[in-house]
Amino acid sequence: MFAVSELLQRARLDQGIDLATVAERTKIKAKYLQAIEAGDPRSLPGGFFYKSFVHQYATFLGVDTRAIDAEVDRVLGADAPEPLPRAAQQTAVKLSSRSRGATKYFSYAALVLILVACYGIDGWWHESRAVGTDKAGNPAPGVDNTTRQTAPSPATGRLSLGSVSQVAAGPAAPAASSVELALTATEETWLSVSSDGMPVFSGLLEANQTKTIEGKEFAKLRVGNAAGLEVRLNGKPLGPLGAHGQVRDLAFSPDKFQFVSAPNESE
Repeated sequence: MFAVSELLQRARLDQGIDLATVAERTKIKAKYLQAIEAGDPRSLPGGFFYKSFVHQYATFLGVDTRAIDAEVDRVLGADAPEPLPRAAQQTAVKLSSRSRGATKYFSYAALVLILVACYGIDGWWHESRAVGTDKAGNPAPGVDNTTRQTAPSPATGRLSLGSVSQVAAGPAAPAASSVELALTATEETWLSVSSDGMPVFSGLLEANQTKTIEGKEFAKLRVGNAAGLEVRLNGKPLGPLGAHGQVRDLAFSPDKFQFVSAPNESE
């Protein structure tokens, strides 16, 4: 076994490179580089960031990343929290059972409310249709009513489908032919972005910083703090991506996007 911190620091000093130069070239803050060389992964935002930053640092220095990644995995695995005692696990099971019971009760109540609401909407809809039928029988002067009319049913007094006006739909809006991502950080977050299979950015965005990515066919995004990033796809906001500190992977095409599974921090 070896110390990742000592290996990276020795490699940097042997090449005569200062931390400011490393920070500028890798886009990793100097304070995080200092924490890595001090063997203090807890000073970084999380295990994912620690592993990613160490890998980028080692790549920049030309150090074998396979051995580095393996040692980082071992360190992160050793720091994993111990399992809860049996008593705590039993308490958690009891609380979970109570939560399930409460959830079932509220589900029944919600179902009743939905049924009542549907009944009210149905009555309103039939009443509005009856009013619409009365108005349809007396068209305004000068209006050429070319729609085929059908007499109301004697049993229900409702119009058949033949009396509903058919409105020609306008031409559909052309679909976007390329991918344009507008990224805005609401708080500090790490990003890795590729466009049409080529990496275009990897590093930190400070709060209120923005970045625009363009691609012809597709783009991919990994964000290390899902709650700290706002994304617009071809001008359309996507909404919340996830929780604080959550790692999310997204794939984009000109007309849609989807979440893909992100690896565990220790992978």
